[in-house]
Amino acid sequence: MTSKHHKSKKQEPARPERLLPKANAKIRVTILYDDGHVLALEKPPGLPTQPGRGHMDDTLVNAAFATHGEALCKLGADRDWGLLHRLDMDVGGVVLMGLTDIGYDSVRAQFEDRTIAKKYLAIVHNAPPADTGRCTRELAEVIRGDMKVSVHVARGGEEAQTRWKVLCKSKTHSLLEVEPLTGRLHQIRAHLAMVGCPIVGERVYRTDLPPNTSRAPAGRMPEPLLLQACEIEFRCVAGTRQRIRGKLGIDMLQFAAQQRWPISV
Repeated sequence: MTSKHHKSKKQEPARPERLLPKANAKIRVTILYDDGHVLALEKPPGLPTQPGRGHMDDTLVNAAFATHGEALCKLGADRDWGLLHRLDMDVGGVVLMGLTDIGYDSVRAQFEDRTIAKKYLAIVHNAPPADTGRCTRELAEVIRGDMKVSVHVARGGEEAQTRWKVLCKSKTHSLLEVEPLTGRLHQIRAHLAMVGCPIVGERVYRTDLPPNTSRAPAGRMPEPLLLQACEIEFRCVAGTRQRIRGKLGIDMLQFAAQQRWPISV
């Protein structure tokens, strides 16, 4: 009951990620794995992972709803409509989604326990200080300009660990296998830039463009970000380990061919 002295509070609009996603069969993504409990999809670079402002029905989740909508609806917003982790929009690769309560909860627990093994491939400028190594600089999320980024801070940052291994290199570039041992915002991108190896196509974490915008420098056309989530390993509901591997993207294959690096699809 309200009166002229007690106005009812204006109801806050629901956050985009909590709204029921619309199925979009026009977005076609490759299904890499489906055991009835867990689904693995190959996200193309440039496709947002989940609905948000400006991308309400053109994301990986919308594509998944076109093929597995009934199961994902049952999981609901509290389980992120089945989505178990995210990739930056510019990053392609393997994404896991739950299809049942037990499938979602099991894999989610593995992410929290850090027993999920994830591998990325990155083509970077320069070479890291050693062929194998680890960056352990703590990261904190801050707002710079119109976006949220991760920066190193002396105090108050969160633990972050990224391991790398050089697979191929030339005078100017290196191909790295990268394992994020923690899951911070833009962790791989920030850590590789911190060790002097910004990813090719990086528009945020680089020396000539401070982390305050995603726009390319004047006179430079944006390049594709040469970072791909190529492999993920987890324990399925049946108890066995599953290793899911996606195909290497065309931009990375073309760059590798220019460098004459012997890498497979």
